[in-house]
Amino acid sequence: MTKSFEDVADLDIQDPTYLASPGINGTDLKAWRKKHGFTQEMLRLALQVGSRQTIISWEKSEQRLPRYIYLALIGLEHLDHGHGFMTGYRFTAAEARAARKKATF
Repeated sequence: MTKSFEDVADLDIQDPTYLASPGINGTDLKAWRKKHGFTQEMLRLALQVGSRQTIISWEKSEQRLPRYIYLALIGLEHLDHGHGFMTGYRFTAAEARAARKKATF
């Protein structure tokens, strides 16, 4: 293991330096959610948070949200099938095979 990997392993992700996102606040979150066709409940499921009230309180917040929320939104934007996996959409066997072949992870 290199020195740089050891340094990364010792980082405290609760440090405010790492928690602050590069500028997304509640208004930005709400705009992102609407732009990408998510309801508050769909976003709650996608981010695996406890209740829709969490999403509501984030959207009302004027402070910057934690970085992990921003990173999760970036991930959701890049899913090949949008939020189909998050909404409970049941893929047919053929669709599932095609999705696995198309995945570029």
